[in-house]
Amino acid sequence: MTTHWSFPKRGDWATHDAKWRGNWSPYIPRNIILRYSQEGDLVLDQFAGGGTTLVEAKLLNRDIIGIDINDVALERCCEKTAFDYEPAKGKVYINKGDARHLDSIPDDSIDLICTHPPYADIIKY
Repeated sequence: MTTHWSFPKRGDWATHDAKWRGNWSPYIPRNIILRYSQEGDLVLDQFAGGGTTLVEAKLLNRDIIGIDINDVALERCCEKTAFDYEPAKGKVYINKGDARHLDSIPDDSIDLICTHPPYADIIKY
């Protein structure tokens, strides 16, 4: 097993693009989700941002809770995950919230956390 992943391109399938500041290549959440979860599992992304992880979870038939404090991010997540693709059976739940306060999520209900945290104060959200 290697800890180095090399991707020839950024990845632009489905609804992915690089327009959201600070987002990650969809190859990264795709590989994390495939490696550490199974179809039907519940994934959490508490820094949903541009929706990259949400799209990948949906495509890979995982349910996902996406949380963000930013209304613009939440709107983008809704837009990015509103596609119809027959094999994609993952359910996407998008909620406004603060990643420091996740009390609404029951203990032991999450199978995988796949998130891309913000860059402290480098990028203004």
